[in-house]
Amino acid sequence: MDKYIVVDIESTGVKLSEDEIIEIGAVYIENGTPKDKFNTLIKPTTPISQNITNITGISNEMVKYAYGVDAVLPKFITFTRGCPLVGHNINIFDYRLLKIHANKLNLAFNCKLVDTLVIARKVLDILPSRKLGDLCEFYNIKLVNAHRAYDDAYATYELFVKLEQQFGLVNPELFIPQQIEFKAPKIEPITSKQIAYLESLCKKYNISPEKDIATMSKSEGSRNIDKIISKYGR
Repeated sequence: MDKYIVVDIESTGVKLSEDEIIEIGAVYIENGTPKDKFNTLIKPTTPISQNITNITGISNEMVKYAYGVDAVLPKFITFTRGCPLVGHNINIFDYRLLKIHANKLNLAFNCKLVDTLVIARKVLDILPSRKLGDLCEFYNIKLVNAHRAYDDAYATYELFVKLEQQFGLVNPELFIPQQIEFKAPKIEPITSKQIAYLESLCKKYNISPEKDIATMSKSEGSRNIDKIISKYGR
């Protein structure tokens, strides 16, 4: 590939149907050389949990004044230049979450992908782990600030180069960008009945919803109702 984008995202969790992007990091590669970068935090509509802060180092305070995904994602899509995307586990997670958010915003976003995790699983099956950090250690790639999007993206770029140098001639098919079949699920808005019930529960127990109730999806509404009932009762 003459031109490609290496990307990584951090999120509020790993549930594609519920969780949000809190950071996008990417490197634009042209003729094997990094030429441009994209690195920004994103303010989610729900608070970042302490567990995610412990993993990523990203806190609610850090994203307090960040732009929302509606402002950031169009800029990232422009940054991709229509190039193939490279990422570690991009087929299963990063691309799908990006695609879901693009779908919510009615943004066209379709890219071919190369997944370094898929490559590593096929050519380095002797290793006990093919996690990004373990592969970086195996190839002596310096990974500073693991689980921060840009640092992970840059390390993935270096990993991709190492893998292609070692296995590109033997397994060239692994390095050809592929279009994956993924249709972003339809997001149904919260129903009027859910809104009324959730508002009554919040009022009854004097609690604040995790986000504006009117902006919730149907599944988010159900999840919040179940969460309140399990903690406080009906």
